Amino acid sequence: MYDCTDCIGYCCSIYDRVDVTKKDLKRLAKAHGLSTVEAEDRFTTRVDGVRSLKKVDDLIFEKTCMFLDQTTRLCTNYEGRPKACREFPVHSGDRCVYYDILVHEREQQDDPDFVPIVEMKVLVDVDEE
Repeated sequence: MYDCTDCIGYCCSIYDRVDVTKKDLKRLAKAHGLSTVEAEDRFTTRVDGVRSLKKVDDLIFEKTCMFLDQTTRLCTNYEGRPKACREFPVHSGDRCVYYDILVHEREQQDDPDFVPIVEMKVLVDVDEE
């Protein structure tokens, strides 16, 4: 079984966006004592036309969620986090593929601090162009 507190925040860092629904925005606003308009302005941006959490420069990955603590690699917005974060990993039951990769590579490298860089990319099928 995985333990998010032992991970480096892959799920917070490797995706282009973390979608924020209207319900998520209300939860985010409440958690920070703000109006939904203030929370939207302060914590979200538009990515591909979709409201998403803002990202910041990261020490490990190029960018990460603005709520990921750079030192502890834990969420600073746990109570206000969006549905996408609350349900992660959706299809894996009690497994997290990113945590499995981290553990496996650290064992393979015989280095408990090794960080394999995982990057999500959209590939375009040449036949579809």
